[in-house]
Amino acid sequence: MAKFGWKSFVGGVLLGSVGLELLRQKGADKVFTGAAAGVLVAKDWVMERVEKVQARSADIYADAKVKAGDYLAKQKAAQNAPDGECCCRGKDE
Repeated sequence: MAKFGWKSFVGGVLLGSVGLELLRQKGADKVFTGAAAGVLVAKDWVMERVEKVQARSADIYADAKVKAGDYLAKQKAAQNAPDGECCCRGKDE
């Protein structure tokens, strides 16, 4: 992990001072408003994709649970079947 010394502190103060000076400029609010609007549009775009992926993931998970349950039921039936009998045939055959 990097150590922060006095050089980092001075750099942060200078960067902060430059940022405050930029905020005081006349056209700065238009630039920052445009940048904020762009961030909000990007956030909405990303969230739409996230919701679609979550919905697909839920469907896949539900299908996988059903298939796993069927597989485990067949395995359990095969283990409990007496010798010479298959889990797919009944005792009446």
